Amino acid sequence: MTSPEPEKRTRVRKTTPRLNLPLLIVAILVWAGLVYGGFYMAKDYVDNSIQEVQETNAMNVKALDQRLTGIQKEMEEVKTALAQTDETLSSTDSTRKELNQKIEQLDKQLKQLEKSLNILRESGDVEN
Repeated sequence: MTSPEPEKRTRVRKTTPRLNLPLLIVAILVWAGLVYGGFYMAKDYVDNSIQEVQETNAMNVKALDQRLTGIQKEMEEVKTALAQTDETLSSTDSTRKELNQKIEQLDKQLKQLEKSLNILRESGDVEN
C-alpha cells in the first residue's frame, strides 16, 4: 500500500507543471496584448493631439496672415495719403510763391501808379 501513494504524488507533480505552462503562456500573451494595446492607444492619442495642434496653428497662421495683409494695405493707404498730402503741400507752397510774386508785382504797379498820380496832382496844382 505504500507504493501506490508515492506514484500519485509523482503524477500530481508532473501534471501540475503541465497545467501551469499553458496558463503562463496565456497570461504572457494577455499581458503582451495589453502592453501593445496601451502603446497603440498612447500613440494614437499623441498623434491626434499633434494633429489638433497643427490644425489650430494653421488656423492661427492664416488669421495672422490675413491681419498682416490688412495692415500692409492700411500702410499702403497711409503712404498714398502722405504722398498726396506732400504733393498738395508742394502745390500749395508753389501756388503761395506764385501768389506772393503776383502781389509784389501788383504792389510795384500800385506804387508806380501812386507816383504817377502824385505827379499829375502836382502838375495840376502848378497850373492852378
